[in-house]
Amino acid sequence: MSIKQKLINAQLAAVAAWNEKHPVGTEVTVELDSGEIRATTTRSAAQMLGAEPSKNNPGHTAVIFLDGISGCYLLSRVRAKGEVG
Repeated sequence: MSIKQKLINAQLAAVAAWNEKHPVGTEVTVELDSGEIRATTTRSAAQMLGAEPSKNNPGHTAVIFLDGISGCYLLSRVRAKGEVG
């Protein structure tokens, strides 16, 4: 297995683990690009950016959409309230 595929598999595992534990509407904190930590809630399940199931493309990056924030954020920058990461 290539390094790229291992990285994608790790991202897929992170999405599955997040979605198993955290429903849409979960209270979270996110580290913004500026370094600021902001409290918000999720407005989507975690997902793979660039995924095209019809083309057997799993995507490349684990992301999530958050209330009050345009676009999506890397899942690795989001923590559920009370979790240490």
